[in-house]
Amino acid sequence: MSRLKRAIVIVGLTLAALGGPASAAFAQDRLALVIGQGAYTGRSLATAINDAGLVAQTLTSAGFEVIQGRDLGANDLRSLVRDFLDKAQDLEPGSTVVVYLAGHGVQLEGENYLVPVDARIERDVDVPIEGFRLSDLVRSLERSPAQARIVVADMARDYPLAAAGEPIARGLALMEPPAGFLMAYSSAPNITAVDGQGPYGPYATALAEMIRQPGMPLDEVFARTRLRTHEATNGVQIPWHSANLGQASFVFFEQAEAAAPPLVREVRRIEEVPAEEAYAIAVERDTIQDYQAFLRRYPDHRLARRVTALLAARREALVWRRTLASNTREAYWTYLRRYPNGPHAPDSRRRLARLSAPYAPPAAFEEVVYDDLPPPLPEVERVEVVEVVTIIRDVPPPRVPVYLLPPPDEDEDFVTIIREPPPPPVMAGILPIPMAIPVPVRARPPRSFYQPIAPVTPRGPVAIPVAAPPVLGALMGAEGGPRPRRGLRPEQPVVPRQPGLAAPIQPIPASVDRRGPREDRGARPGEAPRAGPVRLPTRPIPLADVPRERLRPERFDAGEPPRPDGPRGLRPAARDPEPRRLRPEAPVRDAARPGDPRTDRGEILPRQPRPERPRPDSERERPGWGDLDRPAPRIRPEQGAPAAVRPADGLPPPEERHYRGTDRPRQPVERERPATMERPDRERPSRRIAPQFERPDAPTVQPRPVPRMEVPREERAFREMQRPPAQPRPGRGDDQPARIRPTPGPSGGRPSGNGSEWCRPGYPCAERLR
Repeated sequence: MSRLKRAIVIVGLTLAALGGPASAAFAQDRLALVIGQGAYTGRSLATAINDAGLVAQTLTSAGFEVIQGRDLGANDLRSLVRDFLDKAQDLEPGSTVVVYLAGHGVQLEGENYLVPVDARIERDVDVPIEGFRLSDLVRSLERSPAQARIVVADMARDYPLAAAGEPIARGLALMEPPAGFLMAYSSAPNITAVDGQGPYGPYATALAEMIRQPGMPLDEVFARTRLRTHEATNGVQIPWHSANLGQASFVFFEQAEAAAPPLVREVRRIEEVPAEEAYAIAVERDTIQDYQAFLRRYPDHRLARRVTALLAARREALVWRRTLASNTREAYWTYLRRYPNGPHAPDSRRRLARLSAPYAPPAAFEEVVYDDLPPPLPEVERVEVVEVVTIIRDVPPPRVPVYLLPPPDEDEDFVTIIREPPPPPVMAGILPIPMAIPVPVRARPPRSFYQPIAPVTPRGPVAIPVAAPPVLGALMGAEGGPRPRRGLRPEQPVVPRQPGLAAPIQPIPASVDRRGPREDRGARPGEAPRAGPVRLPTRPIPLADVPRERLRPERFDAGEPPRPDGPRGLRPAARDPEPRRLRPEAPVRDAARPGDPRTDRGEILPRQPRPERPRPDSERERPGWGDLDRPAPRIRPEQGAPAAVRPADGLPPPEERHYRGTDRPRQPVERERPATMERPDRERPSRRIAPQFERPDAPTVQPRPVPRMEVPREERAFREMQRPPAQPRPGRGDDQPARIRPTPGPSGGRPSGNGSEWCRPGYPCAERLR
């Protein structure tokens, strides 16, 4: 029994070891940015847009969520990159990010720039202002939680400038990838590429083909892409890549058979194989050491001149990168002494001018030596860098061995798609959409597919409902999976002339939770603002005849809650067309008042001067101008009457007031007020007939009621409106002195200087008028 348990444990551990990497790979998030620039003024590119569309469709079939853009200006390009970086920050640890840029690219002083379609670059000084620097995108991706970051620059196309100004180097400058990055160019550094004659470029076609190879590591994917592009262009275009992924491992497609061993090729030495095969191995590895190994073994072969040119171009690119890293006068003088006519000689002079150093090096200075570079071979590496392109075009390469690069006709579905040009774009800002690229036969499909998103379009951000990639479920052991179908093109496309679309394109709705806090509200001082809804939500592609996988809580749209699972055939409950009204916390001013219930009983209501805007109590208690000396009648409640009952003073009682909304506020709690705090109320005098009130007999002489706001007499007199003194009419009694009518001052008046006249509050005294 113990042996049986031990055997079961061993088998379980073996299966877990075999299925562990696959399950971990499928648990990763995959995000891609694909940009195609082709509508340049006077310099339009034939295949850049189609190449970007092909790569985007290939990444979609590999389970990537693609953020795409087409023919973007400078502002739109930066906005698109900002949206992409926002989504990259929300990825899970261990995810993979792919960036593919197609268009015109230029380099200046070691920096590479993607040219927007509205850029006006006429001189070298216009490049940093008009271009989009690639290193900014790389530095931003370093902070993302992704484990593998792949940046592909298919923009090594010639972009000549005007004769004015200093020249710039052609192609792209060599970059050393940071940790966790893989950098790839469509052509070798400082060498330009030419678009092909077909509907797609040779580099994009080779890259899409190698991505579809199941179980192939990243380094081998781009090495085979270099061989395929080298073969398709007859050796004129040789792509370049450099990886610094460390322990990170990633494959675009897992193999369908879990127990299948990985593809391992026999490692052969260049010194032990024929010259043609040695040349193919040197191009596949693309290092200085392998090119030197070929020259040592075959120095007199016809391919030696071609290898020498490739070696000279690679060494100059590395020397220039080390020179920029040193950034000293001696480093730039050393470069100018080695390469006086090199492609980066103008850049060296620009840097020397910035360092306030002369262009010509002094007679004696210490040259900079880079120990990490292999020393040049004596009497072999004597080719000028300016002759590299001419030599590459003159010497044709041999055919690549089959074991290094299988023929492309094996993938019939992919070959059928790339033979036909893609349909025209359906909208500005959206790449061409070819037919849905199926999942490879020997590959395991990803856990889900996602709709591409185009953030910059005339209709705002839109989700592109591409057709689901065909999945051959029977080949991966799924009995209930979809069966392979004949033909890739649908018989009747849903969208006319767009076989790659499953539905018309719809803009992404702006989802905002009205009850939730806004980004700029609800946060206390010192706290971070609350995050709003996701601008570019993730949208999975529904698969036919395949049970849809339940999404994780962090993957669905923040503005669209997940729909509850229920039986089919039942309609959801009807929603209330009117939004729910919220109960106000306090009475709302100027609220609409419904009919008073007292009118239904036939009662006559007192006339209200302004029912919609009642006056404050301070204004109602202020006496009139003509009643300053007359005390107002004092109204007191009857004995035994409730405290809440008040006489009608032009406004309905508080308990009968109506507020905005359907819900009435809570009735306030009546509390008895102390007798010492009880203050008499007075009505505002008016010409209308005041209602009769029953009140107890008041004493004959009543003191003047104290106003509600206790202020000193002098301050109250200051608050009263000042009346201008009476001026005599011109021509009447100009020679007579002004007559002052003496007025008694029983309340607050003060005697004048002679003691016979009183000064009323708010009126000037007689002695002032004299």
